[in-house]
Order: sequence, then structure tokens, then C-alpha cells
Amino acid sequence: MTYMSIEDEIADRCGRQMLYPVIPRAAGAPIQRAMFIDEALQAVLESPEADDAWEKRVGELRADLERFVTGEPIDPSYLYLLYPTRDCVWEIRSVRPDPSIRVLGLFALKDVYIATNHALREHLEGWQSRAWVEVKRTARAAWRRLFGTFTAMMDTNIHSLVTGALDGRYFKNRN
Repeated sequence: MTYMSIEDEIADRCGRQMLYPVIPRAAGAPIQRAMFIDEALQAVLESPEADDAWEKRVGELRADLERFVTGEPIDPSYLYLLYPTRDCVWEIRSVRPDPSIRVLGLFALKDVYIATNHALREHLEGWQSRAWVEVKRTARAAWRRLFGTFTAMMDTNIHSLVTGALDGRYFKNRN
């Protein structure tokens, strides 16, 4: 039996077009971290059929995702661990301009974020709403579909997950 590492699994999913690497578009931009996005988010980023406002919004989303990859400092306004923390589901917040977009995912390794799904913030309501529960459940299910028994990194210490993260509160207890 051949053992595959999580790196091998990611490469396989990219080869099968289940995941796509986020590559900075700017020539010479550094790649300090890795992000892989699901098919649905890839379709949004590559879709040429939208009005000018949506095209601009998608461009800002792409820039926000590239921010992770190029190694820019990360803070809680950008990356946040969702409740319950044991589920290991994080959100990247792309907030400007409206509509705000949340890109949910889990960490495969330090500095390797797997974006499993996304949602417009306006459709999610309050942080304990059914819509939030569903997008978090979708993120976990997508992880299992992609990686089976491999577990995502579980840590509330941002420095264990992301190089270059600024100190701050990256998660909220349910209190």
C-alpha cells in the first residue's frame, strides 16, 4: 500500500481540477504561502460574464486572496476562525467593496489554506444563523470529500498556522 502525504493529495486534486492554486497575477510577486480554491470559486474568478461592478468586485476578491499567497501580514479583520473552533473552519473576509464575500476553508499545513466554499455575507445573517451553520457544514463536508481521513490543522494559535500573522484575537468563544 502506498502512503500519500497531504501534499500528494493536494497535487492530485489540482491535477483532477478539484482544486486550483491561487497564483499572483503581478509579475515577480513573491509566493510565500499557498492557497487552493474549489471549483465554484475558481469559476467566479474566471467568469467573464458579468457587469462592470461585479467584475470590479471579483478583482478585489482575487487581490484579497493573493494577499494571503504573497505573504502580506495577516490580521483578524482578514482571517478569522469560526465557532466552534474544534471544526477548524476559517473565513477569509473580502469586505470591500460591497457585497462582502466570505471564503471558508481549512488549513492542510502551516501556510497552506484550502478554500472549500464561499458565500456573500449578506446571505449569512447573524453568526449563529442557520445559513452560517450550513456554510460551515459545507466547508467540513468539502474537506472530507477532498481529503477523506486527513484531518485539517486544529489550532487557535494563529502563529502555528500562518507565517507573518499579526498578534490579535482570531476567534470568538461562544459566551
